[in-house]
Amino acid sequence: MRFTTSLRQVLAPLTLLATLCFGSSAFAYTDYSLTNGDVRVHLPSGSNSSCDVIVLGVGTAMSISSYDTLSDAINSYGYATVIMDQNVGGLTKTDADDYAALVSEVKANLPTWAADSCDAIAHYVLGGHSAGGMAAHNAVAADTTLADAMFSIDPYDISDSANISLPYMVWGFNFTTCFVTKEDAAQAAYEHSSGNRAFYRVEATYSWGPCGYSPKYFHCSFCDGHCPACTNCQLTPDSFFDDVAASVDAFVQSVFYGTWSKAALNISTTTPLTLFVDTDTL
Repeated sequence: MRFTTSLRQVLAPLTLLATLCFGSSAFAYTDYSLTNGDVRVHLPSGSNSSCDVIVLGVGTAMSISSYDTLSDAINSYGYATVIMDQNVGGLTKTDADDYAALVSEVKANLPTWAADSCDAIAHYVLGGHSAGGMAAHNAVAADTTLADAMFSIDPYDISDSANISLPYMVWGFNFTTCFVTKEDAAQAAYEHSSGNRAFYRVEATYSWGPCGYSPKYFHCSFCDGHCPACTNCQLTPDSFFDDVAASVDAFVQSVFYGTWSKAALNISTTTPLTLFVDTDTL
């Protein structure tokens, strides 16, 4: 059950503290410790003939428990999500070889893990947040057979990465936060992809809160409790997660089941966005 906006605002500092200290417990998931890292699997409700799977590598200093709200929003569209940490307990998450090894383990096990929810796995959409997005990009650039498509959230640093020709969607920002330079993150991922590509760029919006006048949406808005030493001291609005999940659904449906077009990807959102598709220049 989700709080009303006013109650969420009142409880925001306490909720952030509880999330950082104890993690979220309101979501259905299963954790697995594998040879190459840890994963948290969120499955869609009911029994499905097939499932598309969104695989996200965690960002710097983050863990598999950091993305439950985002996973829950994506699950609501019938997708499975796998949150991966290929360097458990370590600060850095950028190693592409480690990312690829953990993806291979996930693929070997997920059909069994998801058997009660998914009769078959249709497609794997790989990516990650921040450093995890960098690891995903470089892993898939080295071996495009790992993924059917890509989805990353402000991957960093992509400035020197190779080009990827698979369908590719990124979320990012038109300003620099958390020491993540906007030109080297989602913008660079968009520029280092070709073919069917989309970039949902969040425009700057500021508001007053416990941390003063700060961005309403920023690099760590995707995480429960935000990132260590990077927060605006306010809960991310539910609408932000809903908008990300809606874009994931539009992307997957356009890539695999419909017709690719900017119109199909141009969803209605609360988050202030500018959408770039294919040959659109930034």
